[in-house]
Amino acid sequence: MKDPIARILADFPADFFKGLVEQMDAAFAKALLLTRKHYDEPERANMLGQARHACCEEAFRAAAQDAGVAAIAPHTHPAGGRYSLVSSKGVHLIRGNVQAHCGPPRPTRFRSAWAELNAWLNPIQLDLLKTVPMPSSEQLCGVIVVTAHRRNSDPSIPAFVGLGIPRSDLSEWVLLEPVHKLLARYHDLETKARTMPEAPVEVKDRAIPRLKKTSDRDPKD
Repeated sequence: MKDPIARILADFPADFFKGLVEQMDAAFAKALLLTRKHYDEPERANMLGQARHACCEEAFRAAAQDAGVAAIAPHTHPAGGRYSLVSSKGVHLIRGNVQAHCGPPRPTRFRSAWAELNAWLNPIQLDLLKTVPMPSSEQLCGVIVVTAHRRNSDPSIPAFVGLGIPRSDLSEWVLLEPVHKLLARYHDLETKARTMPEAPVEVKDRAIPRLKKTSDRDPKD
């Protein structure tokens, strides 16, 4: 099985994930400022969640655009809303709901459709009576997970920003890593590339052996 994290490290620049953390911090601060300015309790608490959703969607696309990665906001199908999609070389990232427990995202229609790309990560169920076709591993779906602190904690910054690879049915995470761990992986790859010994240079021997000419004369002459 191919490593999905290695695929993402190869297809996305580290600057995307660096910018993602900064953008999500700014999104949470912006959402808090807006709701405190325009709403009082009891409406403020409900509106904070909606403001975070909107600000995080905007921040997600901004992080991608700043890193030179394609970001769009297509309509759901059937039409009913819009969502953010960031893509690079067959890897497609969407964003999950803000959840304190970091569980898999709610299986909306558009999330379910994208998660189906990950069928190749499911355990293979062998059948002795027929050939089981292998799903294509050409594409991959990842989910940017941003969670809020629980009550009585700092509401101005996220509790967690990470990347999740969901099962094709969104039942669980294949893996879930915080962004700081992903950035450490990028650093390890850069360090390895710098310290890797250079291949020895082969110097071809261009010398052409020449035979010493001997005289045809008899030395006694």
